[in-house]
Amino acid sequence: MKISGDKPHVLRTYLNKTEEDEKVSPGKKKEKNTLGQDRVELSKEAREKQFAEIRRLADETPDVREEKVAALKRAVEDGTYRVKGKEVAKKMIKEGIDEFV
Repeated sequence: MKISGDKPHVLRTYLNKTEEDEKVSPGKKKEKNTLGQDRVELSKEAREKQFAEIRRLADETPDVREEKVAALKRAVEDGTYRVKGKEVAKKMIKEGIDEFV
């Protein structure tokens, strides 16, 4: 299984699911799936092994993409870097909205 994209989101989702599972008391059965869909439940050991693999992959991924930083630095130094005002404005508005949602 390969997981890509927003790694913190993946880890947060996994941890939330694990915490929900831990809250179910040992003597209490979970509700049956009444929609007729198949379900798969992983053992605690399997979830821990899967989480360890996800964590390892996240740790191996660099926080800074050195090649991209170097390319941008060269463009700024050469005077070829161009900022698109509309793009910057859109991102600023989106980030502002995301803070309130």
